Amino acid sequence: MDKLNVELGEPVTVVQAPANIRAWGPYQFPGLERLADGVIRVSFQVGADSATAVGLPPMQAVSADEGKTWTVLPLPETSTGAVSCTQPPLRLPNGERIQIRMLRPLKVDTLQLPAEPVGKFVCYGGTFTYYSPEDLPAAARDGWRLYRFAKDGAAPVEEQATMRIPGELRVVTEGVLPPPWYTGHRLLRAPDGAVWAIGEDCRVVDGRFRDTWAAIILRSTDHGHSFDLWGEIPYQPDPTADRQAAVRAGFTEPCVHFLPDGSVICFLRTTDGNGVGPMYWARSTDNGRTWSKPAVFDDLGVWPQALTLGNGVTLVAYGRPGLFVRVTREPGGKQWGPRVEVVKPSQVGTDTCSYCSLLPLSDDTALIAYSEFNIPGPDGTPRKSIRVRRIAVERER
Repeated sequence: MDKLNVELGEPVTVVQAPANIRAWGPYQFPGLERLADGVIRVSFQVGADSATAVGLPPMQAVSADEGKTWTVLPLPETSTGAVSCTQPPLRLPNGERIQIRMLRPLKVDTLQLPAEPVGKFVCYGGTFTYYSPEDLPAAARDGWRLYRFAKDGAAPVEEQATMRIPGELRVVTEGVLPPPWYTGHRLLRAPDGAVWAIGEDCRVVDGRFRDTWAAIILRSTDHGHSFDLWGEIPYQPDPTADRQAAVRAGFTEPCVHFLPDGSVICFLRTTDGNGVGPMYWARSTDNGRTWSKPAVFDDLGVWPQALTLGNGVTLVAYGRPGLFVRVTREPGGKQWGPRVEVVKPSQVGTDTCSYCSLLPLSDDTALIAYSEFNIPGPDGTPRKSIRVRRIAVERER
């Protein structure tokens, strides 16, 4: 494999939280996108990391000079739901764009739920209770909402996507029933033009409740109007690599990426309330229908992000603690370079949320957005901050 030189630019601070905001959730989970006029936008959460905060609007900032300087925009007002801060609109082959719309959760005390759930389990000290959609009141069966943009600059039209998922379940947690997109789905356009919605979920399989999260791939061939279950990666841990393997909540935050050789790769988180867990990876050579048995990629990693640049180099970014990027020029992504530190690791949860977003700037450079928790503010006190850095990747000479 060619040796690659990875250079990180100096961090640029986009925005800082007020000094009194130190709780987990606000000023975290950034998402990057390039707008039609070339401006770069970063969106990030300012609410709590809670099911009760789903659908609150993200804060945004824009840059007209490729991330060197930023202007923070006013926080939008909404009472019915908002777009996901980590999910920009996805451009479709027909010229339309679609974007996940996160509805506000329904309070359980306003619903008449079945006496007995299908199943439940505990993660991070919270209970996740599952019900069949057909057993829920009509108001609680909704939620697979999308915005559809007919063309750049057009006002979005909201629509309900049709989802055909055998054994589909809906979850109740923290006293609310959040929308089904709540389980971290990402929209992705496949090389054949199909739309994939990738996330994690529990469902009924062979008549039994599967009580660990699995990575699931939903696929649409009608431009996102309807989706079918296409592929799945059930939790298959390596107990020799993780002492907590038997008690993990499963595979979460799957990152699916199409590689230059035509294969598909998926990175999978296992970190949960039982502590830092390894990040796994699995491969598919049949367009995501079947997957290799997951293997350990690294000993940590949440919310992995992958990007292939125009020069053929593929990047993957992840962390917790800290934040790192690794690169490969191998078309099948089978061999990767060492970790390059973006944020120095410290005690988990005190350095960064380790969620990030990648955006190409040129054939050999990308922009990474991330959170960092202890950047001095104007008065010298540590502030939670959203930051960006340029990543340049070239062959070593």
